[in-house]
Amino acid sequence: MKQIKLFFIKECFANWRTKKIPILLIIAVAVGILSPFLAKIMPDIMSSLLPADLPVSLPTPTSIDSWTQYYKNLSQFVLLAIALLAVGTISNEVEKGTLLPFITKGLSRNVFVISKALYLVFIWSVTLISSFLVNVAYTTYYFNDNKSPHLLFPLFAFWLYGTIFLAATILSSTLAKSTGQSLLILASFYLISSFSSILKKIAYYNPFILGSNSLNWLTGKTEFYHYWPAVWIAVLLITLLLTLSLLIFRKRPL
Repeated sequence: MKQIKLFFIKECFANWRTKKIPILLIIAVAVGILSPFLAKIMPDIMSSLLPADLPVSLPTPTSIDSWTQYYKNLSQFVLLAIALLAVGTISNEVEKGTLLPFITKGLSRNVFVISKALYLVFIWSVTLISSFLVNVAYTTYYFNDNKSPHLLFPLFAFWLYGTIFLAATILSSTLAKSTGQSLLILASFYLISSFSSILKKIAYYNPFILGSNSLNWLTGKTEFYHYWPAVWIAVLLITLLLTLSLLIFRKRPL
């Protein structure tokens, strides 16, 4: 545990010095600020683009529009940013030889992988919660309604969805010999997950539905408890990905 704690702290300081953590926090806060703002001004933007003589009545934006914009931006910016910044987290250190001195001084390979995983989950949690709280504040400011009563269910689901991809990032970086290879493996994983999301018959068991069903849970259109099988499968998938990473990295030449 002492080694894990020390290497976890080392990861935090290293990523702070390289500006990765500040960049992620800036992106997260920006998403939280801009999502409700864009939802608020979108009818005005659309009106300005339409011909003046065209009688079109645009609906008044609500908090639902704000949260719809928010979860779309989470996938496109925040989750993508953390995945890109972490995609070579293991392969980079192996390729540059920066890990070898730690291993020769007694650092366990398991500790190295676990510390990386804990750091990524930690920074993902901090980034997501920061973005969420900022979005709550600005959505409340712009849209004082009760049309989005269930805020925590979609937040938890998206956090778990993001954690799956971080576990996949760890595995891809363990398998790959370079950042480019790691990115290719992760992209393949993303394509498979996207394809599985269109299979409606397995929706309640599909862990990747946790990242695309936010609006239905947010408004109470569908009950979250129906998707508990997907939650448990997501936990098992994360465990499997991290276990494979440990087993593969134990035998990887440095």
